[in-house]
Amino acid sequence: RARALLPQALAGAGATGLAAAARRAAEELGGLESARRAERRLAELVEERAGLDRQERADDDVRQEAETWLADWETTRAGLQGCLDSAQEAATRAEQLAVQRDPARRRLDAARQRDRLTDDTEKARRQALASAEHAVEARAHWIDLKEQRLHGIAAELAANLTDGAPCGVCGATEHPAPARKSAGHVDREAEERALAAYQAADERRADAERQLGTVREALAAAAAEAGDAPTARLAEEAGEIEREYTRARAAASGLHAAQEELRGAERERE
Repeated sequence: RARALLPQALAGAGATGLAAAARRAAEELGGLESARRAERRLAELVEERAGLDRQERADDDVRQEAETWLADWETTRAGLQGCLDSAQEAATRAEQLAVQRDPARRRLDAARQRDRLTDDTEKARRQALASAEHAVEARAHWIDLKEQRLHGIAAELAANLTDGAPCGVCGATEHPAPARKSAGHVDREAEERALAAYQAADERRADAERQLGTVREALAAAAAEAGDAPTARLAEEAGEIEREYTRARAAASGLHAAQEELRGAERERE
């Protein structure tokens, strides 16, 4: 039965022939295995070669990119340095403007106060003048009443005379023709009211003059601070300083970022 399974060429072979055929078959099988191993190795080598080619292309890309980056380094560095210099200049300018801001604002405030006090001084001057005129009129009225009272004082004394009683001035006990009060006679009470009115008017005059002096002093101080420059011009100057300061601060805000970017680029170059 075993011979029936053999190829026809070996069906009639003896033991020696079969042994030789077995050796040849074993050799052929070994050759096939070697061929398969060689085929697998070849596939591995092809894959390795493809990987090396890919790596080489990647290295070429990196090298090309690095060469391009290095070729542009001076331009890149100059640009970054320019940004850094601009930010530093802006920071310096912001510091300079910060010193100018407060004086400019103070001068503007003083100019506005100067303008307001100029009006206040004129009002105070008119008030002081009116108060002085009123005090002069009140004094003149009091003096007039005083003179009238002096002229009519005999009538006041006569009003107190009694028949048989001595006169307080001449000592006579008879009073045949005592002086009479005339129309518009000024008595002591009227004189005292006029004096009080004059004193009150004079006090108001003194208050008005003190107020005028105070306002004039404040005006002088404000004018010394503001100078003669118009308020509108000082407002424009202060506004321009404020606008420049805002722009300079905004430009200087990128200083730290510019420093970091330049340092990062230098590290990358190294």
